[in-house]
Amino acid sequence: MVPPLRASSAISTPAAPSCATRSADIERLLPTMSGHKSPTPARDCTGRAPWAGTVLTLLALQLGFGLWLMPAAYSRLGWVPGTVAVTALMVLTMYSGFLISRLVTAVSGCVLFSDIGEAAAGTKGRWLVQGIVHSFGATRCIILHLVTSQSLQHAAGNAEVPLVVYSLVIAVTALFCIQVKAMNKLGWFLTFGTFGQAFAALIVTVSLIARPLPAYQRQTVAFQTADTEMALVGLMNMVFAYGGQFAFVEVINAMQRPSEFASAVRASTAVMGAAYVALGGIGYWSMGAVVPSVIIFGIGSGLFARLAANAILAQALGQYLLNLNVWTHNMLTLLARSQGKAQGERIESAADHHWLTWLAATSAVITYAFAVSMTVPFLSSLVALATSATSLVCAYTLPAWFTLLLLPDAITRGEYYVCVALIPLSLLASGTGFYSSVRVLAGEITGAILLRDRALAEVDAY
Repeated sequence: MVPPLRASSAISTPAAPSCATRSADIERLLPTMSGHKSPTPARDCTGRAPWAGTVLTLLALQLGFGLWLMPAAYSRLGWVPGTVAVTALMVLTMYSGFLISRLVTAVSGCVLFSDIGEAAAGTKGRWLVQGIVHSFGATRCIILHLVTSQSLQHAAGNAEVPLVVYSLVIAVTALFCIQVKAMNKLGWFLTFGTFGQAFAALIVTVSLIARPLPAYQRQTVAFQTADTEMALVGLMNMVFAYGGQFAFVEVINAMQRPSEFASAVRASTAVMGAAYVALGGIGYWSMGAVVPSVIIFGIGSGLFARLAANAILAQALGQYLLNLNVWTHNMLTLLARSQGKAQGERIESAADHHWLTWLAATSAVITYAFAVSMTVPFLSSLVALATSATSLVCAYTLPAWFTLLLLPDAITRGEYYVCVALIPLSLLASGTGFYSSVRVLAGEITGAILLRDRALAEVDAY
C-alpha cells in the first residue's frame, strides 16, 4: 500500500503561481493538504520570465556542451544502446521536471532545492540536498570554465598560445558579465548563445555529412565486457547532457507563471532529444570509432570550423554565467539565512543580493573554477565524474524520494512504483558510473604525467 502522508509544517496550500491570480491548474494538481484554503496574495511579476523565456533559459542551461559529446558517446555504446539511452533520458528528464515542479508547489516558501529536502526529511534532508547540489554546482563551474576556455582557443585559431591565457580571459569576462544578477536581464545573451549553438550544430552537421570516413567501424552495439568502463563514461556524458535539475527550483521561482514549468521542461527536453539523436547519430556515422571526444573540436581548422567555434563560444559563456548565477545565489541565500530569519526571508532570487556581496562571491567562485580547470583539463572524464557523483542523484533519486515522502496521496499507484524503482536504479547507475569515471580519469592523468616526463627527458637530452 502507498504509505500515508507524513505530517510536515513546511507543507501548506499551493502558492500563487501567476502574477495576478491563483492558478486553477495547481489547485487541481494537488489536493488541499491543510484542510482549508486561505486567500493568496498576487505574485509580483517584476523581473519574472514568461513561458518562452523559461524555455530558452532551460535550453541555455541544459542544451550545452553535452551536445558535442554525443557522437563520442554513441561510439562507446553503439547505435541501439545510444539511441535507447537518449530516448529514456528524455522521458526521465520530463518526469523529473514534473516532480520538482509539483514539490515546489507543495512546499510553502520554497526558494532552494534544499527547502524541499528540509520539508521531507528535516535538517538531515536539507544538508543532504545542499551537499549534493553544491558539489555538482562546484564541479559544473570547473567543467564550464574549461569548456569556455577551449572554445575561445579554437575560435582564436592560435594553438601556440597556452590554454591558461584563454582561461584568464574567460575569467575576467565572466566576472564582468555575472554582475548582471537577474536572470531575465541575462535572457538576451542566453538567447544569443542558444542560437549560436544551433548555428554551430548546423555547420558541424554539414561538415560531417560532406566528409565521412567510411573505413572506420560502426556497430549496432559497440562495447564488449572489456569496454564497460568506457561505455559507462559515454552513458554518464549523456546524463550530463540532460542535466540542470539542480537549478530547476531557481528557474521556477523566476517564472511569471510557475504552474507552466512542467510544460516548459517538456518543450525544451523534446528539442534537446531531437538534437542529441541527430548529431550523435550523424557524428558516429561520419567518423565511426575514431570520433573525437568533443566533436566540434575535431572538424578541422578551416573557415567554417572557426565560425562554429565562435558560435559555440557565446553559448558556452552563457551556460557558464547561468551556472555561476545559480550556484552563487544558492550559497549567498544560505549565508543570509544563517544571519537571521528576516535577512533570509527577503531573498527570493539572485537579484535580491547586495552587489558587493555578489561581487566577492562570484570572484571567489571564478578563481576556484579557473585554478582547478587548469590543473585537471580532461573534459569527458570530468563530466562523467561529476554526473555519476551528483547529477543522477539530484535529477532522479531526490525528486522521487521527496515525492514519496511529501505527496503519496497526490500520485497514482503506478507513479508510486515508478518513484520507488527510480531510487535504487539511479543510485546503482551513480555508483558504477563513479567507479568507471575515476578509473578512466586516473588513467588519463597518469598518461599525461608520462608524456610530460618524456618531453622533459627529450629536452634534457637535446
